[in-house]
Amino acid sequence: MNYYRHFSLILIAILASIFVIGNLDQVFDSIYAQTQGDSEEPVYPYPVLHKIDISVQKIEKSGGGGDLYGYQLDQHLLFNANTGEFLNNITQKYSSGPTIPGPSLLIEEGDSVQLTLSNPKNTGAPGMVSVHVHGIHYSIASDGTLGMLNGLRDEGVKPGQSIRYHWTAGPGTAGTWPYHDHTLGLSLGHSNSPGTNMNGAETIGLFGTLVIDSHTGKTLALIDDKPTKVDIADISKDILCYVTDDAFWCDQIDYRNNAQRTALWENPTISLKNDELVRFHLYGMGTDFHIFELTGYKWLEPGTTNVISKKKFGPLENHVFTFQGKNGVAEYRDILSSHMLSGMKGKFIVDDRGVSIPGKSPIN
Repeated sequence: MNYYRHFSLILIAILASIFVIGNLDQVFDSIYAQTQGDSEEPVYPYPVLHKIDISVQKIEKSGGGGDLYGYQLDQHLLFNANTGEFLNNITQKYSSGPTIPGPSLLIEEGDSVQLTLSNPKNTGAPGMVSVHVHGIHYSIASDGTLGMLNGLRDEGVKPGQSIRYHWTAGPGTAGTWPYHDHTLGLSLGHSNSPGTNMNGAETIGLFGTLVIDSHTGKTLALIDDKPTKVDIADISKDILCYVTDDAFWCDQIDYRNNAQRTALWENPTISLKNDELVRFHLYGMGTDFHIFELTGYKWLEPGTTNVISKKKFGPLENHVFTFQGKNGVAEYRDILSSHMLSGMKGKFIVDDRGVSIPGKSPIN
């Protein structure tokens, strides 16, 4: 018996070795750009490189009550990483000015990103801020955290400074991922002990979404009550909402309109045309749990073919699903009693116009 057990272990080890050796190109490709990040400019292994410039800007609240801050997209250029050839400038696709959530970054599995974050001296944040991203590959030098956590150095920017991060969307990174400040609210004066707030400055607006589409170009959706593989290119809108402890904060990418991003702010009216496909991206932020419901609609539990009509999720959990809109007025909402009482809901309208209406923003 021992002989067969050891033989099985040896066989598993051999098969695992064959698998790893057969995929060495993928393994090394997915980390190669990161190994260069501590000192030299990295060499990106994939052909598409996104050069993105983002700044942190103060958002003046019309009624006072404490400053908010938002990430602002200043430039987004695409290059061939192998040749340096310029491919496209998509800066005009983004909202102007700082937004909450921050700009929704859309890339494909296999792309690389060079993101430069700046904190303008007169219009930005008074203390250190950063970008820490989930899901995508990077080295510790692009972690966006403080030296006390990463063991290397503070990877944020003080007023008047900038920093460059390098990310690689290696195999298996497809998904919806948050990015946010992770300097623990250092020197921002929003707590009695600056530098100890583990949520960083995301509590005052510094968060956004990175969407990495699958290299297959496909996703699973509920169409006519049936799980159906659809082309991502056939999706009309991405709706990206952070579910905080008291509101939905949303952004929109409208593919009917040249992938134009629109800041939808707080509890917006989300609209679609009849029979169009929409992909919802929900991300829990804060400390509360949520139960999301979209009245009159069902969708697929992510990663399965199970049909559901509500979803419970908590902080740092996401929920992404694609479905087909049908004429009429529905409501998206958090059905937990305390959240319903605080007004965590908005309209979902499917009509012949399909024009979303932004909700309340801090500047209104």
